Amino acid sequence: MIYFMGKGARIKKDTHMALSKLHNAFILAAGRGGFIANVAALLFATIAINAFLFAAGWAGPAATAARNMPLIPPDYLIGLIWMVLLALMGAARWAYVRQSGDSGWRSWAPFALALVCLAYPFYTDQLKINAIAYWGTWITIAATLAAIFVLRTRDAGSPWYLVPTACWGGYVISVMTAYPVA
Repeated sequence: MIYFMGKGARIKKDTHMALSKLHNAFILAAGRGGFIANVAALLFATIAINAFLFAAGWAGPAATAARNMPLIPPDYLIGLIWMVLLALMGAARWAYVRQSGDSGWRSWAPFALALVCLAYPFYTDQLKINAIAYWGTWITIAATLAAIFVLRTRDAGSPWYLVPTACWGGYVISVMTAYPVA
């Protein structure tokens, strides 16, 4: 019946179906597509931010040398670590929605955490190790713990995907404390 209404109606129907599938995959985290959509969204954002950081000169060999912190890995490895951590945040949202059936505000806690993490290079003055970076890392740890507690209210498994972020933050804080910037 819809095919007799012309091309415009068919395109509208196809667009509506595509948006419906996206809604089911991303918002409702339905099936494997939900996992892929939630992880891919954060991976794309991470890759875009990392590309900007290296293109702008905020990250790279010169930036690593300027930090003078021997226990912090090189910037390309830090970028890979954050790709894994943000992929785990997307997986945490998917697991939470899948296990609890709740796709409301609580399910977006890992994405709120991801926003805090992705904003870090910008509010720490181009990734320079200083007091803002130190306290920014504490903010990231606090946001991680908050997201863990929010998810924990309805699902016991999904918060575990966020634990590596807290561990990484703890490691960074310990190195910043051991090698303070003069």
